[in-house]
Amino acid sequence: MNLYDIPAHLPFLECLASGVFRQFRDQPPEALSRATILLPTRRSARGLRDAFLTAAEGRALLLPRMRALAGLSTEDADELALPTLLELPPAVPALTRQAVLTSLVLRLPPRHGGPANPEQAWGLAAELARIFDEIALEEPDTELLASGSPADFAETWLGRLETLVPESQAAHWQITTTFLRGVATAWAGWLEDQGMLDIGLRRVLALREQTKAWQDNPPEDPVVAAGIGVGGTIPAAVELLRVVARLPQGAVVLHGLDRAALAEIWAAVCDAPTHPFCSQGRLLHAMGAEFREVGRWPGCEHVPPGGVPKARPELLEMSLRPPEGMAPWTLPDAARWATGLEGLRLLAAPDAQTEAAAIALLLREALEQPGARAALVTPDRDLARRVSAELVRHGIRADDSAGQPLAQTPTGIFLRLLARCVAEDFAPVPLLALAKHPLAAAGMARPEFLAAVRLLERRVLRGPRPQGGLAGLAAAIAALPETEGKPVLLALHAALASALTGALGDFSTRHGAACPPADLLAAHLAAAEALATTADQPGGLRLYAADEGEVLASHMADLAPAMALMPPIDPASWPALFEASLDGVVTRQVRLHEAAHPRVEILGLLEARLLSFDRVVLGALDETVWPLATDPGPWMSRPMRAQFGLPEPEARIGRVCTDFFLFACAAPDAVFSRASRRGGAPTVPARWLTRLETFLNGQGLALPDSDAARMAAALDMPDRVTPVARPAPRPTRAQRPREISVTEVADLLADPYAFHARRILKLRRLDPLDADVGALDYGIIVHGALAGFIAELSAVPGGWPGEDAALEAWGRAAAEALAAQGPRPALAAFWRPRLARIGAFVVAQEGEMRATGQIAQSFTETDGRLDLVRPGGTVTLKARADRIDRLGDGTLAILDYKTGTLPRPDELGVGRAPQLPLEAAIAAAGAFAGVPPATVRALTYWKLSGGETAGEVRGMVSEPAEVSELASMALDRLGLLVDRFLLGDAAFTARPHPGRKTRGSDYDHLSRIAEWADAEEDEA
Repeated sequence: MNLYDIPAHLPFLECLASGVFRQFRDQPPEALSRATILLPTRRSARGLRDAFLTAAEGRALLLPRMRALAGLSTEDADELALPTLLELPPAVPALTRQAVLTSLVLRLPPRHGGPANPEQAWGLAAELARIFDEIALEEPDTELLASGSPADFAETWLGRLETLVPESQAAHWQITTTFLRGVATAWAGWLEDQGMLDIGLRRVLALREQTKAWQDNPPEDPVVAAGIGVGGTIPAAVELLRVVARLPQGAVVLHGLDRAALAEIWAAVCDAPTHPFCSQGRLLHAMGAEFREVGRWPGCEHVPPGGVPKARPELLEMSLRPPEGMAPWTLPDAARWATGLEGLRLLAAPDAQTEAAAIALLLREALEQPGARAALVTPDRDLARRVSAELVRHGIRADDSAGQPLAQTPTGIFLRLLARCVAEDFAPVPLLALAKHPLAAAGMARPEFLAAVRLLERRVLRGPRPQGGLAGLAAAIAALPETEGKPVLLALHAALASALTGALGDFSTRHGAACPPADLLAAHLAAAEALATTADQPGGLRLYAADEGEVLASHMADLAPAMALMPPIDPASWPALFEASLDGVVTRQVRLHEAAHPRVEILGLLEARLLSFDRVVLGALDETVWPLATDPGPWMSRPMRAQFGLPEPEARIGRVCTDFFLFACAAPDAVFSRASRRGGAPTVPARWLTRLETFLNGQGLALPDSDAARMAAALDMPDRVTPVARPAPRPTRAQRPREISVTEVADLLADPYAFHARRILKLRRLDPLDADVGALDYGIIVHGALAGFIAELSAVPGGWPGEDAALEAWGRAAAEALAAQGPRPALAAFWRPRLARIGAFVVAQEGEMRATGQIAQSFTETDGRLDLVRPGGTVTLKARADRIDRLGDGTLAILDYKTGTLPRPDELGVGRAPQLPLEAAIAAAGAFAGVPPATVRALTYWKLSGGETAGEVRGMVSEPAEVSELASMALDRLGLLVDRFLLGDAAFTARPHPGRKTRGSDYDHLSRIAEWADAEEDEA
């Protein structure tokens, strides 16, 4: 056999090109073009093309046929383009297979481990498809594949399922095995009825066709299979490689075998599935070749070393040895192994984001060397996207070679948001996320639509959730007061209803009533096109015109007939099922104005094979990431896989260990990168790093640390942190208000900056979306109910209708107060029981006071204005008294309702709670509308919580003289305050008196209190 190897420390493609080029050096130019070179990926084929140009030293060449023979492993199988393939039945489309298997999986009841919803069924079907492909790809009986029909093959492996011993399995696996037999039988029957082949089987048959073609008619020109099967391969591919190795001008080139070091432990290596060379050892054994038959590729001696120390692969091989070869671990030889550490570094970051920033810095640093090429190699697509984003800050564009998931493209996000929005009855959060997406327009001009959506957010969607659906949205808009913005909102609702109602059909109304998924998909896409339509462009053109448009259109065209094969589902399950249908679909990112950097790449494990760089970063070297967890899957346990003849899950670790070994030798400068935490959870270093560090520790050595993480952190750390000073704005006198309400006086005393932000800057806090029912809403409702109740009592002759009539009056007043808040069912449901308890308390209090004639007349929600004439001008004091009672003796009692904490009596005297004393001053001056001037006898608070203790009466002052004194003191203090802040030029300093309480903290973030408060404490 013609078997060769290229050492790991040499650049593979350059050596390969050199050997092939020298073989044709003395032949006509067209001779090279007749050669065929099989490579694992298209990217490696492009790299080999560049290597040929380098070997030719710039001369023009007719290049050989370089065919990417991807997928000679279970995960990456692909098929060849051969004329004989036209005679094979077509492969079932992937989405069609997924849909049919999903419908079969849905038959398994949840109590026996079946799916709880269609989304889970879709995921289980994907695992089932993977098992079926693995069964076909790993089929060891090549004679069955060569001579038997697809029906014979299906019958054979269905028979193997029957031989799985149920008695040796747990009850769960017995049920699963029985169900798996049924699904497999039904699937094989469906394929036969449709005249199709399963995807994995057709790929295997394609390899068999290629093998047979070269067996029957050996090519007259050279055929080289380079780097194929390095990480493991399948039996059908072994047959192909055996044929290639036996061709007169054929050759199979392996990668990285150290024949001298592995000779003594070769048998142990072949028995260790997690060893990096186990896969190549098993490949040689399956081909019927001996280890000693592998020779050095003839082009290696003509390629200068790429700067990778020859001792590096020796060091890595020693650290990864199976137990039988670990005797040298006990023999310290630091001088020998230290040379292998040259160019190796370890990047240990605290978290994934810091790791990404540090890797971006390393890639940027590599570009300082003219002509240098750098790459990140990682199986973690999240890390790849993070690094791509971090590189932008350095002016570098480097897209992930794995592409962008279709679900995360702008159009994919738009479709997902639409499904979620409809399924959640147009709740505020998903509705705004959808409406603010750049594709949403609903037939309007996009700027006009976006302005209307922002108005809708402020006027309708912020605060408690309105009623569901477009009808609930219409009711919330109709309940708004007539303002200049209301017609805009009505027009927006009309546009949304016009775009969505007809297209959605049953999708938006029949929750719980099963619908065919194909109908839901059609309604979904129709609604998406209608919503994406603008005033001058149809929605379909906008939806499919983006970079991902072709991939999306193709996927949806395949998805529609596939969904027609599924049973009806609950429309509420559609969003999750639709998102699951997008999994695994990727689209290449197209940059129209700015190309990716030619010397920086972000690669997955498959894409990076055989490539060489000047600096390579191996990212996400953490257990369960690189390597992945060895999960046998949901359909077969480890014993079942072994009994069925499938390879052990640990073989996958061996394949990615091969990648780790070869990538670490792919550049003179190699960095091993990991993060201590990912997704908020601690991680464990990859086993290869642990073994390497353990071996080095025994030799008195250690991996050099990279300081990239420290430098990355320093990028965002200023040389000196200077906290902002406590804000103290000083507006002009013309900007200062000439009115102040009694409730604002305490705010001005406690936090002048908050008063400045609210009254002068006119800033108001936005209510959160989908807000919980808060204290402010509750206070408004309670005040409204009390005002209506007292007004009805005042109209009753004698002032008291009796307890039962009073309770009925309270119920009417409470209902009106709730209705005044608009159609918000969540708010009404939350507060109605509390209002009932408050009603019982209020009726009891009113009955006691009114039945004895203590109250002659009540005034509710009464406005008052009192002019304060000061040396610097006049300021108006405003108030709205919750309630003023004229008592039987002609004096007044002021009552304030509180739903929160009540002030203490001493706080009235020291001026921290001036509201009631100031209202007493206004009442004594006759400045409340409709309330004659009179002596104020009492100041009282009612606390109305509606909880276990529904209400509490707290009398603050009950003597006229004391009330008069408090009112006079409050006016004097207010005068001084007005002179300083409203008529003077005093600065509105943030929280000058830490001991004074404020009504809220809405403006604390604006004043940056956390920053300057800490700084002042440090100075103190």
